Amino acid sequence: MLNHGAVVALLADEIETARSARARIGVALVDVDNFRLFNDTHGHEAADLVLLEVARLVREVGTDGHVARYGPDEFLIVKPEVDAEEMGALVARLRTSLEGTSVQFGDSERLPITVSVGIAAYPEHATAATELLSAATVALGEAKASGGDGVRVAQEGEEERVVGGSFDILQGLVIAVDTKDRYTKRHSEDVARYAVFLAQRLGLDEEMQHTIQLAGLLHDVGKIGIPDVILRKPSKLSTDEYRMFQQHVSLGDAIVRDVPNLEMVRAGILHHHERWDGDGYLQGLEGEAIPVIGRILAVADAFSAMTTTRPYRKALPLSEAIKRLGDAAGTQLEEGLVTEFIAGLETASDAPLPGEEPIHLWRPELWVA
Repeated sequence: MLNHGAVVALLADEIETARSARARIGVALVDVDNFRLFNDTHGHEAADLVLLEVARLVREVGTDGHVARYGPDEFLIVKPEVDAEEMGALVARLRTSLEGTSVQFGDSERLPITVSVGIAAYPEHATAATELLSAATVALGEAKASGGDGVRVAQEGEEERVVGGSFDILQGLVIAVDTKDRYTKRHSEDVARYAVFLAQRLGLDEEMQHTIQLAGLLHDVGKIGIPDVILRKPSKLSTDEYRMFQQHVSLGDAIVRDVPNLEMVRAGILHHHERWDGDGYLQGLEGEAIPVIGRILAVADAFSAMTTTRPYRKALPLSEAIKRLGDAAGTQLEEGLVTEFIAGLETASDAPLPGEEPIHLWRPELWVA
């Protein structure tokens, strides 16, 4: 099935098409009830069988649309040219199919499989991908709150409620990264604190510091769309695998492009792998053609990458990481930024060194419309 990142990108594209054609799109967020109990009581293999059965039925009702595994026990159905009422009929067919399905493990009774579902539709409930998914998530929470095995449709006016809670959308993206890969989440937190430290050294204003911090937290959000076999491969990537990995920057840009007021954050996500000498990706920008937020994040990203243990390499000692960072000045990274960052690490009493707890500078009120 499609994964979280891929289906979010597809939904964003579908909305762009629907916007010009004045068309409709329905989404249904499907959550398997009591999935943790299946895991805890009968083991992961048993729970996997439940997931496979729900996935099979979701595929059947999601024909002519997009279906994806959205989370550990969640599935997303995206259907063009349908409204919330039609999505409700589709979900009813899914639940009818589940009524005739049960599972049995060892000497257990035959156990029912039920789901809770949140439904939302474009443009009825939201006009952007992230907002539409947030509306469906709110509806799903209401469906689950009554004990599960329920369906709720997002309320009209949900868009304003979601936009007013932009922090919740962004926090949800950070949580999604954590769900996908805990290394990526910790790496993103480190990049954020290193980048903010550099921004402070450069004398950038507080608003810019918060923008940089948010961009650091989200700079690798596109990795939720990269297959685990590539993201966690304990050896060097092949050429084709590396090309696929490089797409995480454009996928990340696609995921956040509909969140309000994030143009500069998008620039950081899209350009933090450009190189000062022009040999980076994806656009091959050179020198000052790279947005400054991308250049700052590139320094922080490189330092974090070298000082964090990864599946294919242990972390470098701090002294070696600083040496290699200096060696990259003027080629991979902007020399002035590297010089300032290293000077700060070596002289500042509040320098954010590897392994320390992240400094929490993100103030949500600055990101609420």
